[in-house]
Amino acid sequence: LLVLGEPNKNVYLSSRNLQGVNVVMYSDLNTYDIMRAQSVVFTEQALGNLQSTLS
Repeated sequence: LLVLGEPNKNVYLSSRNLQGVNVVMYSDLNTYDIMRAQSVVFTEQALGNLQSTLS
């Protein structure tokens, strides 16, 4: 699971070729996505935005 801070067309297009990789915006992230993923990777911006939203 790759969590982005802002939409990035190139990341979406590149990830289509990778089996098992899902790309979501931090604002669309949910518990189901996290629990289903084997690994979760946040961009720096996504992590900062999520921390601001949750605090």
